[in-house]
Amino acid sequence: MSAQERRLSAIGEAAAEVLRHTDYHLVRAEDVAAAVRLSREGHSGRRSAVWLYNEVKSRRVLVALALRHAFVEFAERAGPRERLDTPCALVEARDLLTQALLLVARFHRAEAFLTQQVQLGIGDIATSEKRQSAPQEPPGWPDSALGRAASAGWSGRVVAYADHLAPVIAAAARAVCLPPPGWARACAEKLSDLAFDALTDDPDGPVDRQAAALGAHWYERHLVPLAGTWINDLDVAERARDVARRSAPGTPAEADAQAGVLRSLLDTGILLKRAAREAGELSGLLPAPGAGPAPAGGAGLRSRCDVQNRRGLALLRYGDLEAAQAGFEYSLEIAEEEKGLAPEETAAYAARARHHLGETLVEAGRPVEGRRLIEQARTASVEQARAAGEDDRTGGGEEPGAASQAWRRLTLTAQAAALAAVRAGRVVEGLREAEAVVTDRQARLGDLGDINVVAARVSLGEALLEAGQPIEARHLLQEAGRQRADLLQPTAYWPNHDIVRVAQAELVLRDPGTVLRLLERAPVLDDWFAAQVSFRLWAQARVLHARARALGEERGAAVTALGELAALLAPAGSDALLLSVRRALAETLLGSGEPEEALGVLRTVQAVESGAADPPARARTLLLAARCEDARGDDKAASRHRAALAGLASAGLDPRHPLLLEGRYDEAARRFETGRFDGLDELLAPLLDREPLAHGRPALGDGNPLLLKAVALADRSGAVRLPRAPRQILWEDA
Repeated sequence: MSAQERRLSAIGEAAAEVLRHTDYHLVRAEDVAAAVRLSREGHSGRRSAVWLYNEVKSRRVLVALALRHAFVEFAERAGPRERLDTPCALVEARDLLTQALLLVARFHRAEAFLTQQVQLGIGDIATSEKRQSAPQEPPGWPDSALGRAASAGWSGRVVAYADHLAPVIAAAARAVCLPPPGWARACAEKLSDLAFDALTDDPDGPVDRQAAALGAHWYERHLVPLAGTWINDLDVAERARDVARRSAPGTPAEADAQAGVLRSLLDTGILLKRAAREAGELSGLLPAPGAGPAPAGGAGLRSRCDVQNRRGLALLRYGDLEAAQAGFEYSLEIAEEEKGLAPEETAAYAARARHHLGETLVEAGRPVEGRRLIEQARTASVEQARAAGEDDRTGGGEEPGAASQAWRRLTLTAQAAALAAVRAGRVVEGLREAEAVVTDRQARLGDLGDINVVAARVSLGEALLEAGQPIEARHLLQEAGRQRADLLQPTAYWPNHDIVRVAQAELVLRDPGTVLRLLERAPVLDDWFAAQVSFRLWAQARVLHARARALGEERGAAVTALGELAALLAPAGSDALLLSVRRALAETLLGSGEPEEALGVLRTVQAVESGAADPPARARTLLLAARCEDARGDDKAASRHRAALAGLASAGLDPRHPLLLEGRYDEAARRFETGRFDGLDELLAPLLDREPLAHGRPALGDGNPLLLKAVALADRSGAVRLPRAPRQILWEDA
């Protein structure tokens, strides 16, 4: 604490003591100055009113410091504050703030005389301040709790309770959203000033109702504008659930109320971890499979399948893949083994479970297996659509019927199948399927602004990125991401998913500065996002951030990036995300001139990865291993890795997959560096070929950095015949 802060603290203590026993209009500055105790200042003699006014500048500051000191004393007597964890529910968050305000209300009741004196003094304007010669600028105060209290008092505001309320407001807000920096403090200061006026003007009101009313004001005035109006639905659903728990525990009424809470959470896609927890509680309230007569049992089976699928989706987005897989497998087991459902319902629920189970396997690093499950689900969805008369299309804006429901399941499965094909290494086929999904949705929904058309365009952008078309992918992802951001909350899963995919495209295009700006402005890098929305997406963003930082020119960037990546590593495991972190760590080590350490990290990856389950991941590992061996000078080991990489074309990778083309470029560059020109033309030909593949584009899109490097190498070597494109002439200049 600085000397000025010590003086302000002593003045606040003295002013509180005087104001507790003396009417405001009888309080003299000399009395307050005489009560100040500052032995650490070197003397403890009587101080003058001039000294006091030199310190506080105004009686408003004097009473503001007195109120703060009195409240701090009162709060300390009330006992130490418990550790503030993020509340598990919105109702709990509101109750947490109400309890904090209740302490303020009790303080007003206990110190009624003092607060009345402060109310008189906070609006007092001295005659000297009214003179034209008076300073127009406010005095400077320390940037501390005492300094802020003094500064607010000078302006006629009371923020004595802000330090008590700010951490509570921050914790309460984090139950539903991510508060921006400084927001909680600003809310606390406004609420403190409001609470002082309201409680002082109503000295006889019941303190619990006063606290609840002030908490409701904060909720409507500050939290709803920040988090969004969706929390009103969640608030109502939670209160209805609590009533049902008290009045009819364990009954269908409680299950219905619990379903309302789950629906409020899933509709926004924000609190996915909590949604999974609420779905688990709802599953426990539903009748067990096989219970009840056939009609009731069938309804229970439908509900249980729905809940397990929704819980699995929340877990999948959050990143708990093992629990998500278990949930989908349980849903599939219910659908296939229980007899309470009609055959067509059994097929529909089984197809849905296989679809989501396939998506989970794709995310878990088993895209080949996941793709097979999704294809089985798509076959079943096609049959269901035909049985429902899917050819009778439902026009946009009409009430959806059975046919449109069947089509929705079919198009969702087709979208998942496209991404699974791309992730399994079949980029040409996957890209064509993704384009077909976009075309179909645009034809049926008829509006590029429809959120489901936007979702299909995002998936198409992901497929383009994997297929070596980063510029086209970036454009599509940026456009679709902006549209989706306008329709969803900024802290929701999907807007941040889009930002991460755009950052991936920028990293492929070697623009690390843009990657850092994109991610650092988004909520996805915050620990709150990892805890409440999606740990998996947060980790992916962290990996991209570290890789972009390593590519930057900032001093010590590589060391910082290595630290970020090392922090994401778990002691053991073979999860696909963990393996991707290790590959990024190896790539960063290689870029910082440590190929031996990088190769050691890659050996741990090779020990647990399966090329047959995830050919692209295996290809990335072999590509990095070959580069490490090149850096070590072991040409034979590098050649073995490149030969294994080329052999993955027979294991499922497209022959013109960008990873295989990278391997060909590395081999060509190595030959050129060692003075060998034999076979350069053959190695670089697939990279330089501009003939469209089956998806209508060349293997490497225009602007792809790999294409630019291949062109430069071909030009430098002189041994490669570059394809000659016809000269294009702009008509305006002709």
